[in-house]
Amino acid sequence: MRKNLLILLITLLSHQICCAQRTNEITVLYLLPFHLKENPVYSSFKSSAEIFQVKQFEMMGFWLGAKMALDEYQNSNKIINVIVRDAVTDIHELNKILENTTLMESVNIIIGPFYGSLFPTAAEYAKNHQIIIINPFSSRYDFVENNPYVYKLLPPFISRAEVVAEHFLSDSEEYDIILWGDSTITPERIAYKYYFDKHQISYKEVNSLSLSKSHSKKNIIISLFEQQERAVYAVHSLVSYSETNNIVIIPEKWFTISELPEDFYTLPELYYFTNYFVDENSEEIKQFRLDYVNNYGAPADLASFSYQGYDVTRYFIDLFFADFNTNELQFNPFSYQFKWQQILNGGFENVKTRLIQVKDLELEEIR
Repeated sequence: MRKNLLILLITLLSHQICCAQRTNEITVLYLLPFHLKENPVYSSFKSSAEIFQVKQFEMMGFWLGAKMALDEYQNSNKIINVIVRDAVTDIHELNKILENTTLMESVNIIIGPFYGSLFPTAAEYAKNHQIIIINPFSSRYDFVENNPYVYKLLPPFISRAEVVAEHFLSDSEEYDIILWGDSTITPERIAYKYYFDKHQISYKEVNSLSLSKSHSKKNIIISLFEQQERAVYAVHSLVSYSETNNIVIIPEKWFTISELPEDFYTLPELYYFTNYFVDENSEEIKQFRLDYVNNYGAPADLASFSYQGYDVTRYFIDLFFADFNTNELQFNPFSYQFKWQQILNGGFENVKTRLIQVKDLELEEIR
C-alpha cells in the first residue's frame, strides 16, 4: 500500500515538474532573410541607412532589436529557446527547415519577417501544428484568412478612414473631403471610398487641386500618391493654399523627399498615418537608444526595424506566458500599438493605425 502511494506521489510530482517547465519555457523560431548564400557586398557606406538597404542587412536591425528583447529574460524565471534560420525565396529551403522534426518539435512561436512568397507555406505549417506565427510587415489580408494562428501586425487601410471620421467628422456637413490622387486605383483609395460610401459621407475625387479661398467649409485633403516628382509638385500647391482652411493628410513617404520646401512643414494642420511611431521624448525610448548604441555601436532606427524587432519579440513572448490574454500584459511596445480583431474563422489583425501631426516642426501623435 505504501509502495503504491509512493509511486502515485512520484508520478504526481513528476507531472507537476513537467508542467512547470512547460509553463515557463518557450521556443521561438525566427525566419529572417539574411541571404547568407549570396555573395557578400563590400562597399564604403556613408550611413547606417545605406547599410540596411543591402539585402544581407535589411532585417539585421530587426534581429538586433530582438536580441535586446531576449536579453530582458536573462535574469527571469523564464526559459527562452531561440532558433534562427535564413529564409529567403527558396521554397525548398524553407521546407527543409519545417520538415526538420527535431528542430521544429518544440517550437511555440514563429516570427517571420521574411518574404511574402514564403509566408503561406509557413503559415499552413503553423496552422497544422498549432503554432502561433507572426506576420510583422505584410499588409496582405489573405494571409490571416482561415488561419487562427496568424497575427497580422499592419492595420488595414480601412482603419485610416475610421480615424478620419472619428477625429475630424463630428459633423461631416462642416467639411469637404477631397481624395487627391491620380488614375492609379490603390487599396488605400478603395478603402476610403468604401468607408465613405457605406457611411454616406460626401467626398470628391480630384487629380489636381483647386480650392476656393473664400470657401466657408473646411477642406480635408487626403493625398494618395507617393511618386517623388508628383509629391514635390503637390507640396507647392498645398503651400500656395496655406491661408485657406485645410486639414492635409499626406503619405508618410513624402518625408523622405529632401526637395520639399521648409514652409511645407509649417502648414497649420499637417498629418500623416503610420504603422509605427516612437516618442523621442520618452525616457524609456532614450534609454533604449542609449543601450542600443552601447550594444551595437549604431543608432536604433524605425527605418531599419530596430524598435519593431524588440517590440515583436517582447510582446509575443509575454503574450505566450500570459496564455494570450492581453489584459495580463504589462509590456507596452515602443513602436507599435495593438488593437486585435479576430477575423471570422481566421487569425488576428491589428486595427490600430497611428495618426501623427506635424506641429511646430515636432511630431505629435493624435490620441
